Amino acid sequence: MTEARGDRDLAGAVGCALLIAVGVAAIWFARDFSALGAVFPRTVGGLMVALAVVYIGLVLRGRTARLAPLGGSNARRIVVAAVMLAWGFALEPLGFLPSSAAAFVVLLAVAHHDRWTPRLALIYGLSAALLLGGLYGLFKQVLLVPLP
Repeated sequence: MTEARGDRDLAGAVGCALLIAVGVAAIWFARDFSALGAVFPRTVGGLMVALAVVYIGLVLRGRTARLAPLGGSNARRIVVAAVMLAWGFALEPLGFLPSSAAAFVVLLAVAHHDRWTPRLALIYGLSAALLLGGLYGLFKQVLLVPLP
């Protein structure tokens, strides 16, 4: 799909440049971690850099096109980004499980559009406990990632 020169996804290329910076920062800061603790941030950082470089290459070759604007609420998108940023800063002082549980609840409240029922709240609560407990066990016990 070759598009006209003026129809390239330049905003996507700029976003990819930012992702390259974040990926390089993740790799850089992982140098202070233990050998096993550094595996996850190095892997994710490396993938971010590699895939962003591939996308920028596609933009330069004219193989991308701008997307139509998405529908939905920009306010919700901003809240999701703010909650994720706050979660990252809350990890150290609060710990993994409390900060993740709080972020999960807020994100769920922001993302859920339909009416709440007691059954739905119970299902979401149980799935949150399973998900967070599973991730905690995976990172802490299996991958040996040092969690706050």
